[in-house]
This record gives sequence, structure tokens and C-alpha cells, in this order.
Amino acid sequence: MRKYLRENEKPYIILSAAMTIDGKIASKSGDPELSDEEDWKEVHKLRTQVDAIMIGKNTVLTDDPKLHIKYHQHDGYYRIILDSKLLIPLSSKVITFQPELYPTIICTTENVSPQRIKEFQEKNVKIIQSGKGKRVDIVKLMPKLSKLGIKSILLEGGGTINWSFVKNKLIDEVRLTIAPWIVGGKEAVSLVEGKGFEFMKHSLKFELVSVKHRANYVILKYKRKNDK
Repeated sequence: MRKYLRENEKPYIILSAAMTIDGKIASKSGDPELSDEEDWKEVHKLRTQVDAIMIGKNTVLTDDPKLHIKYHQHDGYYRIILDSKLLIPLSSKVITFQPELYPTIICTTENVSPQRIKEFQEKNVKIIQSGKGKRVDIVKLMPKLSKLGIKSILLEGGGTINWSFVKNKLIDEVRLTIAPWIVGGKEAVSLVEGKGFEFMKHSLKFELVSVKHRANYVILKYKRKNDK
């Protein structure tokens, strides 16, 4: 049984990211290379402790990651992709790389054509439709993932997806690595983007659980405070 198992129908969501001192997870050109090898080892260790890892389609389109686990022994996990229009290529590594160890789930909307869905299903990709709007309804998605036995998810999203989870108060834990750089730029990607909360009192609040550092990196762990 994995860690973080909960009795309710929402998986335990851990937001994991490396960011600069000024809160950027990528430069204005989209360069996300902030982590050194030691940080990647810690990230991959954390991946062994969850049931799934989740990213958005833009990460697939830009980086074509495998979303696998290195450095540590493990039993595999689900790769979950949020892709409202099923735009990622069928040749993406999240589909072709070791699907028997890392089965892929693509979450999309109810607006996608049955023919497009069939193309992915023929590649042994599980499709979950959630919501009739332009974007995946992540609130309705949560119990659907829970019913598959997914009790914990590592969210390695971009600023827009991270905001969707923050806005809907779905984040339970945050793991941040602060890299010793300042990159600046209005167009550089921040940890959380979107519209944002108008008042501090409406925002999500967290408790600092631990602080570690090595060389010039600082590693922070936060857990969500219960809403009053």
C-alpha cells in the first residue's frame, strides 16, 4: 500500500517543482533546467512513493518526457496527462515508452470525437472524459481517478495547471526546491499563474514541515492547513 492513502474520493495531491529565487519554473524562452542531479534523484525518489504523476499536454508537446523513474527500485505508476483536446502525438514517449510499467491515462473533455479517442485506445491508453467545457473539469476528475485505485498524485505541472489545482483547493502538500538563480521576465513561467486570488484571506495556506539545504539549493516541504 502506498503512502498518503486516504479514505475520501480525492487523491492526495503533492505539488512538486524546482523554481528560481524569484519564483520562476522556466525562463521566458521556456528553459526549465533548474535541477541538478541530486535534486533529480530526490524527485525520482518521491515518484516511487505515489500512485501517479500528472502533467499537462504542453509539457508533452515541448519536452516529450518519458515520466519514468530512475535511480531507485520501484513498481511503476500511472502517467496522467491533462489534454482537453487530445492534441499530443501518438508517438509521444508517455505513450510508447514502457507502457507495461508506466500505463498512461489521458484526461480530456466530453467534446473530443470518438474516432480520436479510439486512436489512443488502440495504443492501450486509457481515456477519461471529464467536463463539457473547454478544459478538463479537474474537480469531477478526482473521484474518477480515485476509483482506479489512485490515492496519491505527484503534480509536476506548469503555472496554468498548478493554478487550476490551487484555485479548486486540491493541493495537499508542496515540495519546492529553490535554485540559486534569479531569471526575471514577465513572460517567464511562474510556479502558479492564472487569475490568482483577489484577497490573501481567500488563498491556500500551508504549514512549513521541513527545511533542508545543500550547496546553494534549499528544499522546502509544506502541508496544507485545514480550512476553518
